Parts: sequence; structure tokens; C-alpha cells
Amino acid sequence: MYTVLHIEKNNFFREMLKGILDKKGYYYVATDSFDEAEEILNREHISLIITSFIADGDTIEKFISDVNLSKHSEVPIFLVTSNEMDSDKKRIMNLGITDYITKDVFLDEISKHIDVVFQEDQYMNDLKKAKIAVLDDSKFELKRNKDILDKYGIENVDYYSTGRELLNSDKKYDIYLVDIVLNHEFGKNIIMNIKRNNINSSIIAVTGITNPKTISSILNAGADDFITKPVEETLFIAKLKANVRLYSLNKQVKKLLKEITKLN
Repeated sequence: MYTVLHIEKNNFFREMLKGILDKKGYYYVATDSFDEAEEILNREHISLIITSFIADGDTIEKFISDVNLSKHSEVPIFLVTSNEMDSDKKRIMNLGITDYITKDVFLDEISKHIDVVFQEDQYMNDLKKAKIAVLDDSKFELKRNKDILDKYGIENVDYYSTGRELLNSDKKYDIYLVDIVLNHEFGKNIIMNIKRNNINSSIIAVTGITNPKTISSILNAGADDFITKPVEETLFIAKLKANVRLYSLNKQVKKLLKEITKLN
């Protein structure tokens, strides 16, 4: 069951959001103080934070910074503002806000935004079930990737230090993370080989190369996406979730087409 923490001084908006969440079957916890919000975070399992720009206690800047530096850094944060984005709000967005909504469209939009963020949670569950291969010839990079994946409970993963080892394993994976610059190997060739033998897989190229021409060539070779080094944790997980979503959708479409073919 999801629990939403709402930081808001206005009772009208508190009652409005509580009504929306009650209909969806989600728990609602409210406070008008950033200080109390941090206490609630440490006491309860919060799935989403929805906060106004102003509340009692510390500033919103300090609250967001504290959350993103704590064990609760994975909790999405929505900012509700009275007007459109200005320079101050853009600065706050850069601190780690997931999304923002203006109060004039709050009733119409908040439900959609909540649905999207909790759908992302389902993608994480799909990601934990997916079979993943990570290829990198750097022990440091392999450990870095493993640490991130372990942190999110993604454990159905095999790690390879050479492309030959991966290809000779004869294993098929749902998602491949392939380093492009390998010792005596070129990741692009490995990607082409994977795609020939496992066309339904999702392949993410991992590279320190930033040249658009080279990146385009890698994507044309069969990579579905790419991540630049050094790997940034939040973007890394977001890319994996996006690719497992596409992989799952493709499987659903193919299953549906098979069922339609049987009926015909």
C-alpha cells in the first residue's frame, strides 16, 4: 500500500488531496511543517512526497537537500506552486524535485501525476524479475554497477569482463549493459552479435564516448539506448526502468498477436 506525505498549510488543498487518495486506496499523511515532515519520513514508510513551496520550520531548499542526502533519497518529490516556473523554482527543481504542478490545475492534474509515479514502481518490480547481463572489462566499473543494482534489490544479474565470455555463455538475457571500449574488443561488434541471436532483448551501450557520430553508429548497430560514463545512479536506474518497460510492452504485444492468430 502506498503512503503519500503532504506538506501543505492550506486546509482546502489538504482535504482535496486526501479525497483523491482515499478514492485510490492510498494512505494520506499531512503536515504543515518541513521539520515534522522529516520526522514522519524517519518514522513511516513514505512512497511519495507532495509539498508546497512554503511551510513552517526550515526552508524548502534545506528540506529537499536533507531528503536527497538521506536514506529517503529515492522517494519522489512533487512541488506544488501558485504560479508557473520562475528562476527560483528552477533552482529548487535542480535540487532534486521529480515534478511540479501549479495550484490552478491541481485538481485536474495531481491524480495523473500520482498514477505515473506509482506506475514507475511497477516497472521497478519488472526490473527485479528481468535477466540482466553486464559487460565491462573494468573491475571498478563492474563493482560500481553491482553496488547500484544491489542497492535497488536488482539481483538477477550476471557480470562479464569480456565479450567472448558473454557470447560463449550461450545465455539469453532480457537486458544487456555493454561497455563499448573493451580491451582488444569493440562493444559495437558484440552488440551486433547479441542482436542477431536475441532480437527481442534490450541493449544499453555504456560509454565514455560523447561524439554524436560514434553514438549514432552504436545505436544503428542495435543498441536501444546508451548511458555515458561515469554512470550516475539515478539516471542509470531510470534508463533501466525505461528499457524494461519497452521490453515488457513488446512481450505483451507479441503474446496478444499470437492469441489473435490462434483465434483466426
